[in-house]
Amino acid sequence: MRFEVLGPVRAWRDGHEVQLGKPQHRALLGLLLVAGGRPVALAELIDALWGDEPPDTAVNGIHRIVGILRRVLEPQLAPREAGRRLTRAAGGYRIAVAADELDLLRFRALTAETTVGSLVTALGLWRGPALAGLPQRIREHPAVAAVEREYQQAARLAADLALSTGDAGQVLGVLRQAADRYPLDEALQARLMLLLAALDRRADALEIHRQVTGRLADELGVDPGAELRAAHRQVLGTGPDQAEPVDRPAQLPRDLAVFVGRQEELAGALALYRPPADAVTPVVISAIGGMAGIGKTTLAVHWAHRVAHLFPDGQLYLNLRGFDPAERVMDPGDALTRILDALGVPATRIPAGREAKAALFRSRMRGRRMLVLLDNARDEQQVRDLLPASPGCLVIVTSRNSLAGLVASEGAVAVTLDVLAEPDARAFLTRRLGPPRIEREPAAVDEIITFCAGLPLALAIVAAKAALGPQQPLAEVAAALHAARGLDALTATDVTVNARAVFSWSYAALTPTTARLFRLLAVHPGPDVTAGAAAAIAGITTERARAALDELAHGNLITEHVPGRYQSHDLLRAYAAELLDEGTGDEETGARRRMLDHYLHSGVAAKLAVMPYATPVTLGAPADGARPVAHTGPDTAMAWLHAERWVLIAAAEAASRHRFDEHVWRLTWTMSPLNQHVEIEIRMLETSLVSAERLGDQLVIARLCDGLATMSLRADRMDQAERYGLRSLEIAKSLGDEAAQFRVQVTLCQVYQDQEKLDRLLEAGRQAVTLALSMGDTAAESIGRRALAWGHAQAGDYPQSLHECAKVLAIAEVEGPSVSYAAALDTIGYCHLQQGDPGAAVTYFQDSLAAAQAIGHIRGVEPLVRHHLGDAHLAAGDVTAARQVWEQALEIADELDVSTARKIRAKLAALP
Repeated sequence: MRFEVLGPVRAWRDGHEVQLGKPQHRALLGLLLVAGGRPVALAELIDALWGDEPPDTAVNGIHRIVGILRRVLEPQLAPREAGRRLTRAAGGYRIAVAADELDLLRFRALTAETTVGSLVTALGLWRGPALAGLPQRIREHPAVAAVEREYQQAARLAADLALSTGDAGQVLGVLRQAADRYPLDEALQARLMLLLAALDRRADALEIHRQVTGRLADELGVDPGAELRAAHRQVLGTGPDQAEPVDRPAQLPRDLAVFVGRQEELAGALALYRPPADAVTPVVISAIGGMAGIGKTTLAVHWAHRVAHLFPDGQLYLNLRGFDPAERVMDPGDALTRILDALGVPATRIPAGREAKAALFRSRMRGRRMLVLLDNARDEQQVRDLLPASPGCLVIVTSRNSLAGLVASEGAVAVTLDVLAEPDARAFLTRRLGPPRIEREPAAVDEIITFCAGLPLALAIVAAKAALGPQQPLAEVAAALHAARGLDALTATDVTVNARAVFSWSYAALTPTTARLFRLLAVHPGPDVTAGAAAAIAGITTERARAALDELAHGNLITEHVPGRYQSHDLLRAYAAELLDEGTGDEETGARRRMLDHYLHSGVAAKLAVMPYATPVTLGAPADGARPVAHTGPDTAMAWLHAERWVLIAAAEAASRHRFDEHVWRLTWTMSPLNQHVEIEIRMLETSLVSAERLGDQLVIARLCDGLATMSLRADRMDQAERYGLRSLEIAKSLGDEAAQFRVQVTLCQVYQDQEKLDRLLEAGRQAVTLALSMGDTAAESIGRRALAWGHAQAGDYPQSLHECAKVLAIAEVEGPSVSYAAALDTIGYCHLQQGDPGAAVTYFQDSLAAAQAIGHIRGVEPLVRHHLGDAHLAAGDVTAARQVWEQALEIADELDVSTARKIRAKLAALP
């Protein structure tokens, strides 16, 4: 048969359309088809067909409709025969449908190929909204809405690929249809504009913008968002051949408009990339003698902007903080996490372990032409895993060290910078102060150049000060330099002292409010700060903070690297810290407390907006002037958490260093909606545990140890998981907290399973069941009995294992399917496999996957069950099927279950 759901629900047999009957019949069939062969629970079908007030006969009504559909789909069935097409499964029903029988499955297969042609073909399968013609309640079902989102995503991807390959004409028709179906989808409308512009139809593109802007204002009362505005600017400012998709990474910092000098170095750098090239080596820009402020980043950014057009897949930028005085050097694993995040990899799909992340990064970069700028590297080891293997990529690395090892082993080209020669230094000042002013006082200019010793950072600060007083003679500027306290240190060989001297002169020119903010920003842990956070640090209004930040940016003491977010050069931060040390300790402590309160209270409010069901933490009143952010809803709260995620991590670590222990674990608590990488989670929990131990808060210590046990399991650190689990259990017992004891016993079951400590596994399972019964919690009992069943199966006691599984299934009959129910089916399959019946085992494993899919927990269960399913196929002699399911399992296990991934890899390696 052949089915369609990408439009009205229709079915064909032998080339003739089958009449499906009433809307309710087509609705039920449509919901089963949208599930793509997965079971749909009976309760879900009732809710979809009748809403909040189903009749008492709803269950019988579903059975009756199923019976009618069975006869329609399989007319040869005898009375009361169940048939093979529409069957009972996991407390509901599912329809057996092959990939070539359903337009939705063909659509997914085509979109998985991710070529322009396959995506156009896939989008052409749509004949309207999914399940068109059925009641709105059916079309708004989450599964149907998800299919609609797949359509929108495929349309966006098709446009992006077409724009990057020059195939705009091939995609325009299907994208226009998608844009017409979703007139308020700004992402689709923006891409339609870019496609039209690429086809030299700018007037049509601008008309689309006018229409969408009007609809947004009339129907939603809002202005166009950032993506539509960016597309509008691009259509206005670029030709058709320059139109680009707006969602590729474009992370390069702003190029310096007054870049001068370095012509020889720049010419050599530009000559390094000659597309098309078979391979491109990474390039190192290093400063001689480790000198800071020499202009490494300035040259690298300028160079990157000059060649960015040669890399159609975008640009990545990362500050590796190799010599940051206030922050730890960025670990290569953390750097890979950030790069993968920029490449669009969800946090839950980033694997644990540096090698796995590096492999995923290289895979993601395969076939791409991208520019990667790695700024401020510490050494070769920090950089090696960040180098893509794909030909056509250019990597620019800046460092105070020469990175000779990278030159020797990776074929990098070193571009070593010295201080600016006198002509370049003069040109530098001329671009900033204007030719007339420079030509009028050549002697004073010579004095300034000599004083700054060719250091670009020093020249920039002096020029900024001179620009503030355009009528001031440059001779007075030079005299002020010589008169400034401590500036005679410029004659020393330590250029760090030179920069400090120039900083002191620039700092003295600041207004009192700005000077105070500059000092106090030293308490901020980075990597960047907003005006709101700066206001909290200084205890001033956001408006005054923003004005002060603008003054600092004007004087080159801080940089607005993205709109609304400011960061400072590491030497400037070190200088600010020195100034702060000269003041009172009370001023520093007050600023740090206001900063931490700002992030803590803002973070707690954000988490509760995103997760209103979470148990709130106890907070005192924020310090005066902390100014927490008021979130307007869950979307803005989540956006704030994402924007501040690296700052929140740094703030928690800073709170621990400075003994603000009450803040540390609470800041970690606020970050749970971000679903961060397992290694970051462990680091934050360990930092929180140190602070909780100093506080002596046993309840918090128990919770943190439980969290560390769980995360250590995910990271395949079993001994560590056991230590944390036992410690949490000991504290939970001393506090009499049965729920906490139960959670830890279940965690320990997983630990002992992986350690093959069967006696301990069985004892932990028995304890979990006893605690669940004591609490009267049937859901907990199901979890505990499933863990105990698995322990018996591992011990070879299959009858007792099946006995415990039967109790889990009995609970599911009353309470409904759960993760434990799906896991029990897996355990039953395992018992059959071990007893020599791989055929029965395959059936149970497949039922386990279907049950997990039906309740929305497939990702958590799938790696282990597919692992076992592969074992069953292999036992049945089907090596090809075993390899296939193991490879499918590995895709998910690498992200979620490192232990299972390790075992599967070993089995795949052993296959013939």
